[in-house]
Amino acid sequence: MRSIAFVLLLPTRPIAAHVVRSGKWCFGSCETVVTYATFNDTSPGSKKARLCEGILRATSLYLCIDEFCAESGRETWLQDANDTCIQRVNATLPPYEIIEQFRPEERSGLKRLSADEAFTWPTLNEVVIPDEEFFERAFTTLDAAYFEYDIHRIYGYVLFYFWAVVVSIGVGSKVVSLIQDLRRQDLHRVTASPDEFNHYRKNYGIPRSLQTLLKRYITVPAAFNSRCSQPFKCCTVPTRIQSLTILAFVVLNIVLCSVGYRLTDGNLYWPTQRDQLLRFVSDRTGIISLINFPLIWLFGMRNNTLIWMTGWDFGTYNNFHRWVARVSTAQAVIHSIGYTIMICERDGLASLMRYLHKTYFWNGELATILMCALIAFSVYGLRRSHYEVFLAVHIVCSVFILVTMYYHVLIFGAWEWNGFVYPCVAVWVFDRLLRGGRILAFNYRVWNTKATATYNPDSHIVSLRVPCNKSWAKPQPGTYYYIYVVDEPLYAHQSHPFTLAYVSTEIERPDLQLPLSSISERPSAHRANSNDSSESDALLQSADSLSKPDSLVFLIRPYDGFTGRLAKRAASHRTSVRVLIEGPYGHTVPLRTFTNILFVVGGTGIVVPLSHMSSLLSETSSVVNLRVVWAVREHAFLASVLRDFRALIDDERIQLEVHVTQDIQVTDDVPANGLKRVKLMPGRPAVHSVVEEMAMESGYDGLAIVACGPAKMADEARKACVAMLGRGVGGVEYFEEKFKW
Repeated sequence: MRSIAFVLLLPTRPIAAHVVRSGKWCFGSCETVVTYATFNDTSPGSKKARLCEGILRATSLYLCIDEFCAESGRETWLQDANDTCIQRVNATLPPYEIIEQFRPEERSGLKRLSADEAFTWPTLNEVVIPDEEFFERAFTTLDAAYFEYDIHRIYGYVLFYFWAVVVSIGVGSKVVSLIQDLRRQDLHRVTASPDEFNHYRKNYGIPRSLQTLLKRYITVPAAFNSRCSQPFKCCTVPTRIQSLTILAFVVLNIVLCSVGYRLTDGNLYWPTQRDQLLRFVSDRTGIISLINFPLIWLFGMRNNTLIWMTGWDFGTYNNFHRWVARVSTAQAVIHSIGYTIMICERDGLASLMRYLHKTYFWNGELATILMCALIAFSVYGLRRSHYEVFLAVHIVCSVFILVTMYYHVLIFGAWEWNGFVYPCVAVWVFDRLLRGGRILAFNYRVWNTKATATYNPDSHIVSLRVPCNKSWAKPQPGTYYYIYVVDEPLYAHQSHPFTLAYVSTEIERPDLQLPLSSISERPSAHRANSNDSSESDALLQSADSLSKPDSLVFLIRPYDGFTGRLAKRAASHRTSVRVLIEGPYGHTVPLRTFTNILFVVGGTGIVVPLSHMSSLLSETSSVVNLRVVWAVREHAFLASVLRDFRALIDDERIQLEVHVTQDIQVTDDVPANGLKRVKLMPGRPAVHSVVEEMAMESGYDGLAIVACGPAKMADEARKACVAMLGRGVGGVEYFEEKFKW
C-alpha cells in the first residue's frame, strides 16, 4: 500500500539524474529502497516529518546516491527534495556532507539491505546501504514506471496529430475546390471555341480522372450498401470517407492502448507481469480517455473553428464528436474496471469500500458512470424521437463529467492532468459567447424580436416570418438559423435549426397564402431578361442585391416537440412569437459555377432550390439548365409555391418536375395556366433515372446534384451519382443539404 501511494506521488515531483551504471532514475531508486525501512532515531509522529528530519535515513539515502549515482544532477535533485520537505513539514533535509565521515573502509563494513529483508519492513537503528541486486530492482521498477508514464502521454498526443492531419486534408481539399471553381469559370469562358475547349479537356483530363476515382470510391459513396442518410437498424452510418476516418481513429486508439508496455522481472510494486500489465493498461486507457476530452468538446460545438477552416458541415464534426466520445468512454470503463480489480485483489470489498471514501476515487467512478449514461441517452432513436430528453441529459451529464473529472485528477496538481479539462470549459465558453454574439448581431434588441407564425392545415406547413432589418449579417442561400422561442419558459433553452427558405418584405408579401391573381403575368423569362423586376423576384433577391431585407421566411413541417407546439399555437390564426435568432450558419454551395444543376428534394426541402434560385438565374451565373425534382405530399403546399414563385419558375432554364405522393386528385388550387416549365406527376420520383438522364444530357459539362429531403431519396441520389461516376461522367458533384445531428 505504501509503495503504491509513493508511485502515485512521484509524478508530482521532478527528478533529474544522469546514469553512472544503473540508469536514469538513480536518485529515485535510492529513495525507494530506504523507504522500506523505518529508522528509530526520530520520535514516532508524522511520517512526513520522519522522512525529512531523520539522520539515519538521510545518511543511508546519501550513501546510496554516492555509491550508485553520478554526481551530475545531484544538486538539483537534493534541492527539489529539500523544497518538498519545507513545503510539507517546514523542515530541511540534513546536509549532504554528513556522509563525509564515512571513509571507504568504513562503508564496506556497513549493513547491506537486501530485498528479502526490506520486504519485512524492518525497524533499524543503524545506517544501511542497499545491496546491488535490491538497487537494480528498484531502478528497473522506476525506469519502467516512468517510461510508461511518459509513453502514456505521448501516445495520447498522437491522437492530436492524427486529427491535425485530418483537418489539414480538409483544408487542402477546400483549397483544391476553390481552384476547381476558378478553373470551371475559366472553362465556361472559352467554350465558344471548340479548339480551346478541347485544350482545357486535355490539360485537365488526368487530374479529373483521379478526382473521379476518389469521388467514386472514397468521398461520395455510403460506407457500405447504400444507406447513409437512412438509419441502419438502430444507428446511422456516415459516408465512406467519414467512416474510414473514424475507423482509422478507432484502430489507432486500440493500437495505442495495446502496445509499448515495459514489463520487468523483480518489480518492487507489481511483482508479477500480470499485475504490471493490469496497472499499465489501466493507466494508459485512463490517460488517453482524458486526452480525448478536448476533442470531444471541440467537435461537438456549434461554433467550431474547424468548420470554417475545412468547409465541412456540422454533421461531419458531429459524427467525429460522437465517435471520439464513444472511444473515450470505452477507455474510461477499462480504466475504472482495471483499478477496481486491483483494489479488490488486495482486501476484497473492504478495500473497495475504503477507496470509495476517497474523493479522487469516487469522483472517477462517478465520471465513468455519467459517461456511460450520456452515451446511452445519445442513441439515434432517442435523439430523433425525444430530442428534449436527449438535450437535457446531454447538458447535465456533460457538466457533471467535467466537474467529477476535475476532482478525480486534482491529486496530481492543478495542471498535471486538469490541463485537459480546462480546454473543454474554454471551448464551451467560447461557443456560448459566439452564440450570444450571433444573436446580438441579428438584433441587438434581443427582447424585441417577434416572429409571425402561420399554419396552413391543407399544406400542413408552418410559415415563420422573422423581421431581419436589424441584422448585421446578410442572408445567404442554403444557410440555416437556430430559433429559440423565449415566450415558452419550459423550452426557452432549446434551439432548433431551420434552413432559410427565402427573404421577403412585409409590404410585398403579407401572408404566405396570396390570392392566385396577386402576381402579375409576364412573358417567359429568358437569359437576356431573367433579371426583369417582378414581385416574385423581390422575394428571392440575392444577398448582394438586398440592402435591408425585411423578413426571413422559414417553411416548417410540424412534427412532435417544438414544431408541433408551434403549429398548435398558429392553428386557429396567425400568431406572434417572441424568438431569438442565432445565425446564419453553414455556407453557400458554389452552384453558380456549374452549367447544369439538379435538385432532388422532398417536402420542405424545396426551400433549398428556392433559396438559391434567384442567384442561379442571374446574368453572372453559369447555369444553363436547372432542373428541380420535387416530391410533395399535398397539393396545397405545391399551389402556394407555384403561386408565389411563378415568375422565377417561368424562366426557360428551369424545369420543375413535381411528384404528388399522397393527394392523387388534382385540385383547383394548382395554377396550371401558363406554367410551361412545370410538369405534374403522380407517385414518387425515379431518382436514379432522373440523375442518369441529367448526367447524359450534361456530357462533359459540370453537373451539380443537390439532395434535400427524405433520407431514402437522398440515399438514392447519392447512389445514382456514384453510378454515374462509375460510367465515366466525371463532372458530377454531389451535395447534400440536409442538417444532420
